[in-house]
Amino acid sequence: MRTWVKATIGVGALATVCILALAGIASYFVLGNLERRGAPEATVLSEIEIIRTRFGSRQPLIEIVDARKGDVRINRLAGSGARVTTFHVVSWNADDDELLRTEAPLWLMRFSSINLLSQLGLAPGSLRLTVQDVERYGPGIVVDYAQPGKTRVLVWVD
Repeated sequence: MRTWVKATIGVGALATVCILALAGIASYFVLGNLERRGAPEATVLSEIEIIRTRFGSRQPLIEIVDARKGDVRINRLAGSGARVTTFHVVSWNADDDELLRTEAPLWLMRFSSINLLSQLGLAPGSLRLTVQDVERYGPGIVVDYAQPGKTRVLVWVD
């Protein structure tokens, strides 16, 4: 076997091992902090309102205007300059009245598909969002999406 073939196979195997290790680390953080519990919509709305109040009237970084049409806007506002280290997710689904909460370090977002595609210039214009955008935005709500009576998702960083 030629040397370049061996080197190519070795690099491919190393890349695969690195990707699997990163996936394992991400799973450890996200699933290790995952909280699932039943919750009626009123309880979820009050919890989300407490979080929203903490960040004031500032617009979310990502605004979902029409999810069906894919109308998503990124509000690249001047941030507070404060450092962010953790992203949090709260999600509620009416079908089973289940609330999911989790958090993970912000550095894991550097390996998300949206971030990687954005850095390579391959993401659709409306979804060009990098970790640097989130860091520049500072502590606040990243996404606040609701379909009343069906689903509710809130993502924030602090």
